[in-house]
Amino acid sequence: MKRIFPLLLLVLFSRADAAAAARIKVLKLLVSNPSNVERAAENIVLSVPELKRIAPDLQPGHVIITATDASTLEEDARTLEASELPSQADDLDGDGRLDEIVFQLDLKPKQARVVSVSYGDPSAVFRLRGSYPARTHARFAAKFEGMGWESELTSWRLYFDRRNAIDLFGKRRPGLYLEMFGSPEYDYHLESPAGRDLYKIGEALGLGSVGALVDGKPLKVSEVAERSWRVLSTGPVRSVVELTYKGWRVGGRTVGLVSRITQWAGERGFTHQVTTQNAEGVTLLTGLPRKPGLSERHSVGAGPALWQTTWGRQVLAPGATATESLPDQNLGLALIVPGAASRLPDGGADILVRLPAEGGRARWYVTAAWDQEGTELLSSSAGGAGRAQRGSLAFPPKAVQTEEEFVRAVERLTERMLSPARVSILSRAAAPQPAPPDTDAPVAGRTYAQAIELLRQAADRTARAWEPRLARAQPAGSRQRYEGPGFFTEGDNLTGEWKEQSGYFWTGSFWVGELWLLYERTRDVRYRRWAEAWNARLLGQEMLQDHDVGFLNYYSSAYAYERTHDRKYRAAALRAAERLKQLYNPSTELVAAWGPDSDDTIIDTMMNLQIWWWASKETGDPTWRELGLKHALKSARWLVREDGSVVQSVHYNPGDRRQQFSSHGIKVLVPNEAAPGERVFRHTHQGFAADTTWSRGAAWGLYGFTVAHRETRDPRLLDTAEKIAGFILERLPDDGVPWYDFDDEGVHFRNRDTSAAALTACGLLRLSESASDGARAARYRREGERIVRTLIERYLTPTAAGDGTPPGILRHGSSTRPHDGRLTYGDYYLLEALLWLDGRKG
Repeated sequence: MKRIFPLLLLVLFSRADAAAAARIKVLKLLVSNPSNVERAAENIVLSVPELKRIAPDLQPGHVIITATDASTLEEDARTLEASELPSQADDLDGDGRLDEIVFQLDLKPKQARVVSVSYGDPSAVFRLRGSYPARTHARFAAKFEGMGWESELTSWRLYFDRRNAIDLFGKRRPGLYLEMFGSPEYDYHLESPAGRDLYKIGEALGLGSVGALVDGKPLKVSEVAERSWRVLSTGPVRSVVELTYKGWRVGGRTVGLVSRITQWAGERGFTHQVTTQNAEGVTLLTGLPRKPGLSERHSVGAGPALWQTTWGRQVLAPGATATESLPDQNLGLALIVPGAASRLPDGGADILVRLPAEGGRARWYVTAAWDQEGTELLSSSAGGAGRAQRGSLAFPPKAVQTEEEFVRAVERLTERMLSPARVSILSRAAAPQPAPPDTDAPVAGRTYAQAIELLRQAADRTARAWEPRLARAQPAGSRQRYEGPGFFTEGDNLTGEWKEQSGYFWTGSFWVGELWLLYERTRDVRYRRWAEAWNARLLGQEMLQDHDVGFLNYYSSAYAYERTHDRKYRAAALRAAERLKQLYNPSTELVAAWGPDSDDTIIDTMMNLQIWWWASKETGDPTWRELGLKHALKSARWLVREDGSVVQSVHYNPGDRRQQFSSHGIKVLVPNEAAPGERVFRHTHQGFAADTTWSRGAAWGLYGFTVAHRETRDPRLLDTAEKIAGFILERLPDDGVPWYDFDDEGVHFRNRDTSAAALTACGLLRLSESASDGARAARYRREGERIVRTLIERYLTPTAAGDGTPPGILRHGSSTRPHDGRLTYGDYYLLEALLWLDGRKG
């Protein structure tokens, strides 16, 4: 356990121009293991006043603790996923202000790990903070005659009377049972899968209890003028209790004593710390009861700590009146006392240890191990009747079985106490989680035309490299969505190489669309030839596709027809419009995402409506426009929240009162009484949670509602687009490239998403042409340009001198967290935005 007091290391970890809009700030720490021994669940204590020297606005009750395996800030910034650690903040002095933040961290030998303390707007923090299971507990109960505290492995209690002795409850099954032990009519002396009272203290000092040496004999904390108790904290990481004794009579004087006991999660033992007043010259003691037939062992020599163990048949037989020990069970008890402690040669009924008290303070550790621990291990995977039939598993016991095991465990505990983890503060100031390190050296002055040329070079390399793969694909017209080579979606940040995939997926048309855009700009017949070759693999597939039929055929066949006037492309695009109509549910007025009988709609479909807007103009038939308007208006109601944040997916009763839903391929039972066409629940496939906003989903909505307003002139759709724009612009990081989720802000997943940025830029630029007033229009244009400039100067290779990645690679797109790389739709929308800007630069 280590407190932060001296600042061991100060390093600036983020640019000074942090975004004012960020709702979450981060402090970076480095926690290191100085030993050659693995440390599982190392106890870490952070001093809140020390942290506030760096971050005066820190709210310790609103923090999320995460850790990576990185040992430097640069490594940490490159790490895509951080692990959340259960934490709690405690007020230990009762002044109404939190004093310490605590958590536990696994450390390998000599390992150093970067830990992030994220804090900020409580509504933002608690949306992201996990729900931590209870792993410690403390309570005062008349039933067990005093104060009790516990972890999942052991429970302890202190008789809060003249005995003032600490006793032990063992557990056969891990869990928290003090509430049960303290309940009326429950007999904790009897055998139970939960455990029971194991020990008989008798006249001994107790298990690690405190006393004083008077006339060569131990004196309990018996003669006391006043006793009081407090539970200072209880939570998922630790429980802390405090026992105060006023007027303790010790050898003709009165002494003040405060006893503080700390129980950490996952530990069999606890830390006992005492503070005294008016105790100069008083020798404080602790100890273990001495019983016949036990093995007693202790550390040898005057080392930096003393440890003492007992092992053997000291488990009390069941029953409230039992006095004998069981002959077939073993119990180990131990004390660990740092500092110049010493054993008393003759403690009578106790093995006594003289405590080293500096400044009236002393600290020691008490632990126990029962060889029956874990003999009732049971894991439940179902509740109710299911638990009895198929929902539970029993496991072999996990217990300390021998004295040698116990002594080794005590020796390891001693080493940990003497060499705790080291904590240093890396941050000079709190700041938002930084962008990827390779974006810190922008290429200033790159023009839109230069960026288009870089994308063109990348497209040329792709076309040449992938043309042979396309030749191996199945013949045009065969079902290829998940079959056959020839298409790609994700690529590598460093090499720029695309990852092979099976079939065209939902993304195959973005590459085709990029080729058509390059053909239109250059009139180079190579791009037409390449575009038609890939476009051919999509023809004839339209009636087999889901709602992505819009993506797949608008950017391919509709584009192809506009640029070649070849009637086969017109026919294919109209088939796509007809397929989307087959997915439309009149009951919900929404296009179902995955099939005519499916029960959800996702925000992406706002972009798939483009095939209907095109069909309406191409054929002169207003039906397509009317269907698109209905879907858009219902989506505005169901998928866009009042603050402009966006829901990815909504499930509804499609008309059959179903109770089982398919949520992204997973069957989910949701009992409901929703009427036909009414909502049942919302969820997300790719965002952090169902109540957060996936950034690409927000961008789909921004672009989709902007185009829907342009095509229908319905002011409600413009209002929706502007509401989404307001939400996005208030939450963009300083460089304009969003995190994969606007709410996460890099706390859990460190994914920026350049595809969402490019798509957002496209939406803002188009919205600038339709905005409700000139000031908004100017802002949308300005912000769209700012995002594009960031993308082409910080994220589009080369981004710095010596950048070894081939030119024209748009880095740091996130398809589904924690993926980080180039994305074919990121390339497409950046090219689209650049062409829009380059065509209007005058």
